[in-house]
Amino acid sequence: MEIKEYLKHNRLLTDGAMGTFFDEIEPENYICSEEANLLNPDLILKIHHSYIEQGACLIRSNTFSANHRTFEQIQNRREELKQYTFKEFVTAGYEIALKAGENAAKDGREIYVAADIGPIFEDSDSETEDILSEYYELCDVFLERGARLFVLETFPDEQYVLKMAQYIRERAEDAFIIAQFSFVPTGYSRTGYHYKTVLRKAIESGDLNAVGLNCGIGAAHMEKFYLSYLEEFGLPEHVYLTALPNCGYPQIVRGRAVYSDSVEYFGKKVMALADLGVNILGGCCGTTPEYIGKISCLIGNSSGDRVQLKPIPKIVAGVTHKKKESETNSRKQQNLFREKLERGEKVCAVELDPPFDAGTEKILQGAQQLKNSPVDVITIADSPLARSRADSLLMAAKIHQTSGMNVMPHLSCRDRNRIAVRSGMLGAYINDIRNYLIVTGDPVGRDERAFTKSVFDFNSIKMMKFLQGMNEEVFQEDPIFYGGALNQNGANPEKIAERMKKKMDAGCAFFLTQPVYSEEELERLSWLKNQTGARILIGIMPLVSYRNALFIKNEMPGIFVPDEILVQYSPDGTRKEWEETAIKISKQIMEAGMDVGAGYYFMTPFQRVSLIQEIIGFDK
Repeated sequence: MEIKEYLKHNRLLTDGAMGTFFDEIEPENYICSEEANLLNPDLILKIHHSYIEQGACLIRSNTFSANHRTFEQIQNRREELKQYTFKEFVTAGYEIALKAGENAAKDGREIYVAADIGPIFEDSDSETEDILSEYYELCDVFLERGARLFVLETFPDEQYVLKMAQYIRERAEDAFIIAQFSFVPTGYSRTGYHYKTVLRKAIESGDLNAVGLNCGIGAAHMEKFYLSYLEEFGLPEHVYLTALPNCGYPQIVRGRAVYSDSVEYFGKKVMALADLGVNILGGCCGTTPEYIGKISCLIGNSSGDRVQLKPIPKIVAGVTHKKKESETNSRKQQNLFREKLERGEKVCAVELDPPFDAGTEKILQGAQQLKNSPVDVITIADSPLARSRADSLLMAAKIHQTSGMNVMPHLSCRDRNRIAVRSGMLGAYINDIRNYLIVTGDPVGRDERAFTKSVFDFNSIKMMKFLQGMNEEVFQEDPIFYGGALNQNGANPEKIAERMKKKMDAGCAFFLTQPVYSEEELERLSWLKNQTGARILIGIMPLVSYRNALFIKNEMPGIFVPDEILVQYSPDGTRKEWEETAIKISKQIMEAGMDVGAGYYFMTPFQRVSLIQEIIGFDK
């Protein structure tokens, strides 16, 4: 019977966890269960059979982690695996599941076998196009073997899932595609999206046959999520719902993850999900055949009989309660920097360096000086050159509270993982911070790497996408406004423009350049502006002495100081003479870049705020 026909009259019980159950049986000998597809296929077959014996009607191939990274790891570990191709590695897992289904058919059971695809590992260097190409490769392997039932599971959002679904449908119109997403108990995924948004987009896409939740949360949280979702949106008409929760939350015992939910409790909670209208039920991490057997028993499928649908209480989509206008407005902050930039007026951003120690007198005094100047926003660097300074978010909050000025902390990818980024953004938002400059961050120096580790969960584009999600989900009442760094001196202007466009697609609203000292740089910025349509703030960094100019020219990466600039600084000059030279050069750059820049970004040398005030024409 076709799975679509089956689901018209029955609930479908899936298997439980493969990976965690496999680890219980073979905790020492394998990197992952997928390795056993080639080395111990009988064990994987036995696990499939154990779930079928307990009532599972759908089993997933042991290919959740069957990707190039996993394949390389196991080949590097075992010489005997180097004879296999990647295609053989993936196919092996699917073949074992097919064999389990065929064996069950001999006993009169009808088993549906799904090609299982899980998330491919990504880091800050991963390119979306490369990741998508590997997903398509996996789809092709399964399609060539005849797969028409797919489970795309444990994804944090719909980005890759919908593209895979479209790719599969173009090659197999009759495919049945199940998509399952993973969230933490707060309701958010690792990419920053809320479960309601992801479920709604997936259901409304029209590309999927079944949509639901798996992994990340236990059955109680899953029931809560579904109840809230269905009260707001109601049951979908043309898409089945799935629920494969973990059996509680793990504890690390002797180096292993141990799950704590009882079989009895888990079964009752899954039944509660069935009563809400979930059609496809099963288990994820921590569940074993015993858990699936309990669900089967409770819904009357212990003997392998079909699970007849029971009447489902009608859940009518409710009206989402709008917050009072006063509540919404209370979160909105006046953002003169954003307002002027979006109106097309020239803006002025001034960078102040946070202290290396706990002394805030200089930076707060500088902020007060700028308060009455024609300055729209104060920017605060995030430990440039990987030298620890006061936290940019907290320093920005302090400046905003004491001066009332708009602030724009820099946010580096180097020092914060996803958890820290999200918590930091929430805390900053509560403290009325709305503007950010997103930067990848300077690498930790070689001499420090043994003691200080870089994080780099993101690069600047990926972090912008993460913040784009937070704007949609958390900050929709008053979205944050963020820009990116622009090094106009890169070797390939086409590549620079391409990267700028990617940032703009991820919500980047403006760019702050490296310091500009030449007509050639302004010409390139003009070309980049024409290619991308970007708002560009021209970087102005006054060189305040001959020694300072020499240092910036020779030791600061990404900054180009032409010889004709350097010769204007006499080695024997005075501070006054050098500052006059700095003012003259800065004003010349501003004048030359008038038609290019959306404004100017001043980097204050040695906290000399008065020098910046003179350059911008405010020296009172």
